[in-house]
Amino acid sequence: MVKLSCFGEEFLLLALRINRHFKGYIDFYYGPEKLSQIVQTEPLTSPSKLLKDSISLIKQLGSQGYDKERECYLKKLLIAMKTSIEILNGSNISIENQFLKIYDVTLQPANETELDNLKREYADAHGSNGNLEERIKKLRIKRRVPEEKVYEFFKKALDIVEKRTKELFSNLLPENEEIFLEITEETDKDSIKWTCYDWYLGNYKSRIEVNPRFHMYWTNLLMHSAHEGYPGHHTEFVVKELKLCRELNQFEHSILLLNSPKLIISEGIADIAVNVLFSYRDQVEIGLNEFCPNIFDEDSIETMIGQYSVKHKISLFWYNFAYHALIDNYTDAKLINYGKSHELFNEDLLVNQIRALKDPVYSKNVFTYNLGMNMIKNKYGEFPSANNFRNLLIKPILPSDLL
Repeated sequence: MVKLSCFGEEFLLLALRINRHFKGYIDFYYGPEKLSQIVQTEPLTSPSKLLKDSISLIKQLGSQGYDKERECYLKKLLIAMKTSIEILNGSNISIENQFLKIYDVTLQPANETELDNLKREYADAHGSNGNLEERIKKLRIKRRVPEEKVYEFFKKALDIVEKRTKELFSNLLPENEEIFLEITEETDKDSIKWTCYDWYLGNYKSRIEVNPRFHMYWTNLLMHSAHEGYPGHHTEFVVKELKLCRELNQFEHSILLLNSPKLIISEGIADIAVNVLFSYRDQVEIGLNEFCPNIFDEDSIETMIGQYSVKHKISLFWYNFAYHALIDNYTDAKLINYGKSHELFNEDLLVNQIRALKDPVYSKNVFTYNLGMNMIKNKYGEFPSANNFRNLLIKPILPSDLL
């Protein structure tokens, strides 16, 4: 496993100590267990001490002998940690400056013209007249996966994307990589809900949790399984553990900080992952053949291709929703009215997103999906080649590297 220098230990300890102040700040950690035990048993480190430690590490970075690319990467991670600590300390930093320092990209104003175009595209793709929200609601009812079928269907989707991923990226994944699929139950109606979530466990293993009661549709199965599994989150984390952590001894990849530049790249990789494997036509045809309960009760293939294409742009809606919440300070009521005016999502989803926007860890992460995917699309196109996507999986890339 990773051989840690004193600098590496202090870097990981700093992140683990921040996590005690911000629950969920660390998404995964598979570094030395002894460091985790130290932080769990010691008294809570004060924010002022954390700030001094982060400044000290930034000063020490230049004397560690790392190449310039790695030094730059580590510096951006340390600046992100330092900024989170400053926020914890109550520093008055604008959301825009917070975002630039934490995620290494500028937060742009919401573009409502683009969102109006998106609504028109959605309306065109979903045919017929009447309220768009009602049309989408009817489709969701028709396409919802029965709870008792969710595990079976999600497992089948995972098998499909795994097979295709290993065909496209031969000899990339180690033989002992593995995903454990788990159905979850909602225990707290007021908590943030996820349709599915990949928990990386280290040692090339992941646990994907699937919520069978929260917006689980057969038309999204390939997208979700690619996003969380192959060639998305699980694949990226496995490859980086193998290539960067184990082979190159880069300790910074044994941990994922949700408030860091790494998240922009990871969510961009995951969001576009299914397009690396399949065209929109392929996605529609696989869905119809493998998961649709009644293909004769469905829209035409051409209509569904349009629906799949516009679905990949929906992160723009959530980006604008978050911008109005965090930058323009919309009230909850105004946010719900704004969201419902676009007729794309019901109040249940809007309220769930508002919960996420009030969480100190997840609040700004809503922006990362739209930004990450668009950066990759602008660099490599809507359907990246296997070679370009392989580079994203293997290399430690910063958002600013893609601009």
